[in-house]
Amino acid sequence: MFTKLSKQIADESKIQIDNTFISQFMPFAPESYVKVYLMGLSLAYTADDALNTPEEIAKRLSVDVALVSEAFTYWANCGVVNFIATTPPVVEYLPVTRNTLSLRKFSKTKYKDFNDQLHAMFPSRNILPNEYNEYYSIMEAMHIEPSALLAVIAYSIRQKGEDVAFQYILAVARNLAHQGCLTYDRVNEQLCEFDLYDKDLLAILKSLGSKKAPTIDDKRMFKKWTKELGFNLETIVKVAKTVKKGTVDKLDSTLTKYYENHLFSFEEITAFEQNRDRLYELTKSINRIIGVYYEQLDFIIETYVSKWLGLGFDDNTLRSIAEYCFKRGVRTLEGMNESVNKFYRQGLLSQNDIGAFMSEAVKRDEEIREILDKAGVSRPITSRDRDAYRTWTYSWQMPKDVILHSATLAMGSGNPVSYMNSLLGAWHNAGIRDIEKAKAYRPADKESASTATTVVKSYTSEQLNALFDNLDYEDL
Repeated sequence: MFTKLSKQIADESKIQIDNTFISQFMPFAPESYVKVYLMGLSLAYTADDALNTPEEIAKRLSVDVALVSEAFTYWANCGVVNFIATTPPVVEYLPVTRNTLSLRKFSKTKYKDFNDQLHAMFPSRNILPNEYNEYYSIMEAMHIEPSALLAVIAYSIRQKGEDVAFQYILAVARNLAHQGCLTYDRVNEQLCEFDLYDKDLLAILKSLGSKKAPTIDDKRMFKKWTKELGFNLETIVKVAKTVKKGTVDKLDSTLTKYYENHLFSFEEITAFEQNRDRLYELTKSINRIIGVYYEQLDFIIETYVSKWLGLGFDDNTLRSIAEYCFKRGVRTLEGMNESVNKFYRQGLLSQNDIGAFMSEAVKRDEEIREILDKAGVSRPITSRDRDAYRTWTYSWQMPKDVILHSATLAMGSGNPVSYMNSLLGAWHNAGIRDIEKAKAYRPADKESASTATTVVKSYTSEQLNALFDNLDYEDL
């Protein structure tokens, strides 16, 4: 078992979260650490040891196992758990009371130099034990060098003044630690880079209508926009001017949306926004035609409509395809997507292309209707009829008069289309593609083509593979 309850809590026979934990510990802890604490506490009550593991906690919270260990080290330093690094490790939950704060024990000699420099940085500040303990806890839990944390404190003082809240300092240190900045050199390098962002960020904040000074979070966002997403300053400033209720978070979500749509220049973004109203109207029209309704259209536009337009289809063509789908009983966007892809593979991208294709299909059906009438078949045309006609005309290259002659001969048979397949197949194998030769074909030959006894022969797997390979080759 990974986590377990102390005797005092187990005796209560219920899950209990102390008010002291909520008021004194939770506000200052990283959100992920709080989740680990609560999940571990929940699993401590399970009778299934297989579920009570660091891996299970990581899986349920979608975090790394290393973070689970890091979190329990933090809580052990806080004095709310005992974290025993055995194999497997054991975490014992302790009762959290007002006296728990005094239970955190750190080496006074280990942090003497840190404390001296901290006092020098806050000469007029009365630093309480709780603040000291938070600094010690984050250094030990996240393996931050004392000199690195002092660099963070000095930077925070430059940003906020000597009355800066220690919670702000901890948030900055935690963000840097998650970026791998644990030493003085790495922290100093990152903070110096952040300082270079001030001028650019002031321009962005001005475009947002804000007069505040750039914060560490603003600088972290700016690094994301430029380094990770790849936007240049000019584009960011121009986008900031368009953001309604301008905040850095709103600007971040807007830039992230453009990044996901592969829009990087302001020209591309402007064109995208100008088309948005048209896209909304087109999407509503397509949904209405095929008979579906979605209140939120952004996902539909990004998943389907933008993709279809990117293939080269125009608005009217997509509406025509939607009507085509509705008449065929295709009433979903995914079904329409399959139809769009079929048209695309055929190179049918405009209404004229599709119109010509449909005219050819209608003409083909008229020819099939004439043939079926000759054979005495009055039912509607089926897909099998169309497949057979394609085989006769395209694959076997049979002229129309020869096909009509076979239909005349097939009239009165039990299955005229099947009879025609047998007869035209026999003519094809005999090299007959002339009406006179077809008429001269002896009835005995016709009989053998349709009713002769079939000799069944066994084939090996290798021979069957060769057969189908040849069929594939013939289709090329």
